[in-house]
Amino acid sequence: MTRCNCPKCDADISDTYESADPSVGIMTGGFYCDACDLLVSDFDRDHFDDVSIPPARDGDRAIGTPASELSTRPGERGYEEWLRISKSWGHD
Repeated sequence: MTRCNCPKCDADISDTYESADPSVGIMTGGFYCDACDLLVSDFDRDHFDDVSIPPARDGDRAIGTPASELSTRPGERGYEEWLRISKSWGHD
């Protein structure tokens, strides 16, 4: 049996495992902490120790264009920036 502790309260929640069951809409298996009302999915368990990567910066200026400022629809705000970025990646 796989051991798992709740990332919030550190309780042993190993005996709460339920596997994925797509037939009823449960697409990932995982553990559940009753005390914290917290689901710890198999995906989450694989990423507990991931390193957070902050946005790229050049001094005080953020590098890049937020997705909210882009549009793939001609005539909309952000379309020209979308074209510029696309062309910089070699797309016509």
